[in-house]
Amino acid sequence: MSSKDVARHGAPRASLVDENPREILRRTLSNMQTRATQDGIELAEARHALARLGDPGQQAVSGVARLTREVASSLIHDLAGSTTGAMRQLIMTEDVGAAVMDQDMDAYTREVVAGGREMMSVYDSSLLEHPDAVAHALAYRTVGELQRLADGVSTEFLCFGTEAVVCVETWGDPASDYVLVRDPMLVSLFVSYFDEVWSRALPFPSSRSGDDDEDEQLLDLLARGFKDEAIARYLGWSLRTVRRRVARLMEELGARTRFQLGAQAVRSGRMAGAPRANALPGARLGRPAHSR
Repeated sequence: MSSKDVARHGAPRASLVDENPREILRRTLSNMQTRATQDGIELAEARHALARLGDPGQQAVSGVARLTREVASSLIHDLAGSTTGAMRQLIMTEDVGAAVMDQDMDAYTREVVAGGREMMSVYDSSLLEHPDAVAHALAYRTVGELQRLADGVSTEFLCFGTEAVVCVETWGDPASDYVLVRDPMLVSLFVSYFDEVWSRALPFPSSRSGDDDEDEQLLDLLARGFKDEAIARYLGWSLRTVRRRVARLMEELGARTRFQLGAQAVRSGRMAGAPRANALPGARLGRPAHSR
């Protein structure tokens, strides 16, 4: 190549065989950062590869890539529009959602749900202490989101059908970054975990018409293993009211312990039967709410 050719085309690039792999990855990242948001998945995978190159002892996890919060938001937008099947979401903090969403992303997600995409969300019961979070959840319920509450939600993630999961990088830490999971076996595990939490969760509280309905709901919560503090939060009662009404029910049904209260309630027809306990392994009922 002549000197004029070099000046016109630039110095020849070293072959892929001889070039330092660190330089290859850095150059790739630089080019990818100028692309549109739909290339976020590739960007995350390249960053993950660079991290593994810097730590040769770290083993690669097939089908899992780290995500920054900025990439996670655009990626959720892409996955909501490109995948099929129900979206399943666990939410453990008052900052609603399994990733930080801007207003446009939030509006787009509601549009997808309103268009018929099934979305199931389990919120931690601490959400009831935050009016803004309740209003946000109700906005999603209005467009068709299926919602339940659980006390002690252990982590945050969002499943897109059976194709992908976006979850917090550190289990139980909503302040951590995110990872994209595409490995079919891991995605299946997340879906199964969600379905188990969903089966034990409770519907959002609704207005009740009389004392009998409220007593039935109180007995159901007691049978599920909820502590007085969690029951008060769920029903919107004071802790004193919960304990006063439990004492009244025990007196009415001739029970000396709460265990006897459940048995007497079933025997008298006040309850059809005791449900499974609400607590999952590792979950603690009535734990303090986390915040981002």
